[in-house]
Amino acid sequence: MMKTGKPSNEMNDKSVLVTGCSSGLGLATALELAARGFRVFATMRELTRRGELEAQAAQRGLTIEVLPLDVTRPETIDAAIATIIERSGTLYGVVNNAGVALRGFFEDLTEEEIRHVFETNVFGTMAVTRAALPHMRAAREGRIVIVTSVGGRQGVLALTGYCASKFALEGFGEALMQEVKPFGIAVSLVAPGITPTPIWDRSIAKNALNPDSPYHALFLEYRRMVQKVMRGATVTPEAVGQSIGDILMAERPQLRYLIGWRPKLLFALRRYLPGESFDRAYTWLVLRRVQGRARSTKTPQAELTP
Repeated sequence: MMKTGKPSNEMNDKSVLVTGCSSGLGLATALELAARGFRVFATMRELTRRGELEAQAAQRGLTIEVLPLDVTRPETIDAAIATIIERSGTLYGVVNNAGVALRGFFEDLTEEEIRHVFETNVFGTMAVTRAALPHMRAAREGRIVIVTSVGGRQGVLALTGYCASKFALEGFGEALMQEVKPFGIAVSLVAPGITPTPIWDRSIAKNALNPDSPYHALFLEYRRMVQKVMRGATVTPEAVGQSIGDILMAERPQLRYLIGWRPKLLFALRRYLPGESFDRAYTWLVLRRVQGRARSTKTPQAELTP
């Protein structure tokens, strides 16, 4: 626990649990919420990775309480929430951010890899939410934020396992919103566009780079396309954290939020084009960029490493 000062405002008595805070979106969100005066309980699977969060919090004069929590281990979830209730008495908000990515064409994904994605992204989110809800219902107020992805609203090749998990979260959040609204609890789904975070560095499936795979050349071109998009990405972890802060402070939060001009443009087109026309156009565009280069380009061996 850091004792480096706390902003004084009306949010000081509102405790918020944020998962996956060792880096990326979770780290930025924890800092943003602390700066707004929330009492932030930042959690992560391995406390040995708390250094960056603590350093940035200390530099900004913020108080953040760090707790261990692995969303795939129910005992750590129960322990973290019990600690929050013991220390603060209430739990106003939950930001379900912890998650993993998985890049690879479906046939190259192992059953174990797909199950790991669902255990973390879907069942982990459900487990944290289930443990938090009794306390929020008792208070008859609260905010639940679920970080999904543009890949939870539009399927993307080479992200089949990841997209499937994020689509599941979209359905979970939509149904949950209807169930908990009578208790004064709001649910919001936050879908950022492509955001450069460490999650993507650890996401390539074991068989994705197998030269014997029928998808090998396609995956290499897909990866180049993603690297190019990442270099030009306009969505930052800080922008996502700011949006989540706005949601937690909104009187009437929306169910769905898109972050980034590219996804907003994409879904504006989807709204006004007939469904089949949009799907055909989107698929053609993606395959044109990936399949065309895969057929016409030979890849130097040096570029085959992850």
